[in-house]
Amino acid sequence: MKNVLPGGMGSGRGLAALIVIVVAIWAATGFYVVRPAEVGVNLVFGKYINQTDPGWHWNWPWPVGEVMKPDVARWNTTEIGYNTLGGDDRDIPEESLMLTGDENIVDVRVRVLWRIADVQKYLFQIDDPEASVKNASEAAVREIVGQSKFQEITTENIGNILTSAEALTQKILDSYSSGIQIEEVTFQKNDAPQEVRDAFLDVQRAKADRVSSVNQAQAYFNKVIQDAQGQAVQIVRQAEAYKAQKVALAQGDAQRFLSIYAQYKVNPAITERRLYLDTMSEVFGNMKNVLIDPSASGAAAGVVPYLPLEQLVPKGNPRAANAPSQAVPPAQTTPVTPMPGTAASPDSGASTGAPQ
Repeated sequence: MKNVLPGGMGSGRGLAALIVIVVAIWAATGFYVVRPAEVGVNLVFGKYINQTDPGWHWNWPWPVGEVMKPDVARWNTTEIGYNTLGGDDRDIPEESLMLTGDENIVDVRVRVLWRIADVQKYLFQIDDPEASVKNASEAAVREIVGQSKFQEITTENIGNILTSAEALTQKILDSYSSGIQIEEVTFQKNDAPQEVRDAFLDVQRAKADRVSSVNQAQAYFNKVIQDAQGQAVQIVRQAEAYKAQKVALAQGDAQRFLSIYAQYKVNPAITERRLYLDTMSEVFGNMKNVLIDPSASGAAAGVVPYLPLEQLVPKGNPRAANAPSQAVPPAQTTPVTPMPGTAASPDSGASTGAPQ
């Protein structure tokens, strides 16, 4: 030092140089690096000055200045009703047991995920951010649970309850100007306490059976309704087809009548004769009476043989009895004397099948 500082350590020039070196070294300690996920907050005598982005920066070193670098990209976790520190999942009953709106007790474990939204508020508006988030979220969950029924919390309405709890927690933290953003509130556990869990499971099974029965009844109802609707459609279509058939037949009959009437106007006598013959053919075509020609065998001698001819005619072939005089047993022959000057009277038959 004596070689570097002329005059030795005791001179004023040497003392000033030493002070300059010390100040330079002290000032060099004010350089700092902000990482990509961080935000640099510069303080001078404890007062907020500004924020810095990721990279190299300088601020007054301690004890004049201070730099705080909170991680704004990390999601922090707050647990309510349990604790997983050290790898042990330890239950905290004084936090997890909550009273529902229908005066039941539910065992709830809640996990809250949050991050820093406003660095300045986060650092200077609240003293203990972790405790603030925990107290606010626990109060919000207890309020929402206290307004809900046990069934809604455990099975039916979990999504709406979590959404409401998240919104209420954010509202409480905003009233503190905490600069914290709630990202997610989830249930890690939401069922009955251990002491009444068996009874609760029985209730759940009974409700599941009820739902199953309702579903089966609804399925049967749908099947019956569909069958009835199908039958109704079928009946309507059959009725429409019957209607169309009757209308077509009526139109055909009307058209035929008009055609006959047109022919009748041309030649009434011929038309009347044809209608008469057609009608007689239709009437006598299904009758079982047998007509015997007077010139048949036996008629010349004045005897008309009588037989139950309708019994000899094969069924379905009434025209087969054209030769009644063949194979006539003598025992069944009844002589009949015709009236003078007439042929054998068709009314001389005495029973069914009398010839006309």
